Amino acid sequence: MMKIYIESRDEIRIIDMQEVCFLQASHNYTDFVFADGRTKSELVGISVLEGRIAEAARKAGIPNPFVRVGRSLLVNTSHIELVSIKLKLISFRGNPPITLSASKNMLMLLKRHLSESMQ
Repeated sequence: MMKIYIESRDEIRIIDMQEVCFLQASHNYTDFVFADGRTKSELVGISVLEGRIAEAARKAGIPNPFVRVGRSLLVNTSHIELVSIKLKLISFRGNPPITLSASKNMLMLLKRHLSESMQ
């Protein structure tokens, strides 16, 4: 399991990152979007989380499935079902399926990363 810990003054939240489809930054907050459709906002910057995720993957002994595509988006490639540059969207396996609009540049970067990782 690949877990990260988010600590606030009053609590500590444990998040299993293998359940997360993507993270999206919004000012000082980051939204976690889970495969089951849940969304959780945390008062942590996406850059901080990117480092924690990389460390959690390293500790778990697995390749990091999260890829940064743009300033505000980290996607879990293990949940991706479709990257469509034409439709400008990413589709994730989930219940219900989750779609995310993205710019053409972001999608081209993600498509290139996925193509390289398959070789």
